[in-house]
Amino acid sequence: MPVVTPTRDERGSQLAKLYRTQCKALLRFLGRKVGQHDAADLAHEAFIRVARADFGQTPLHNERAFLFQIAANLAVDHQRAQRRQSRVLTNTEINDLLTVADETPGPERQAQSRGELQGLAAALRELPPRRAEAFRLSRLENLSHAAIATRLGVSLRTVEADVRMALDHCAERLHARRHPD
Repeated sequence: MPVVTPTRDERGSQLAKLYRTQCKALLRFLGRKVGQHDAADLAHEAFIRVARADFGQTPLHNERAFLFQIAANLAVDHQRAQRRQSRVLTNTEINDLLTVADETPGPERQAQSRGELQGLAAALRELPPRRAEAFRLSRLENLSHAAIATRLGVSLRTVEADVRMALDHCAERLHARRHPD
């Protein structure tokens, strides 16, 4: 049995009828999905796609369902595009991310640090040898006090006292160097 396809005028008439009967319902449907602001544009696009659809040998039995399916797909695409757009950085945001503060100390801070290091070295030279060694092993080699006591052949309390006195001595010297009165 031959399939009868509608003429161009009949299709236009069917589309006009579909528009008159379904436009308000389609706008409400899309408004719930994407908001009223974008609903009209998506409804317009849905009607354009229905008009462009070439049904060829297969006639369309439910144009309303077809229209709403197109609209639902357009709403999903629109929401995806909105999510992508919200993840896109502006030029200002990109420039802010690329502008990394230079945390390299300036010449003044480098000179100050060198002076503090020299002061610390001088303070360590003033310490008795065992106290200086206990300090070095504790702070520079990160050994435990028990390991230092074993290595130096002294008690744990002696190591704790030596490290504490070395720290106090160095702190006192550095403070005096920063605040000469």
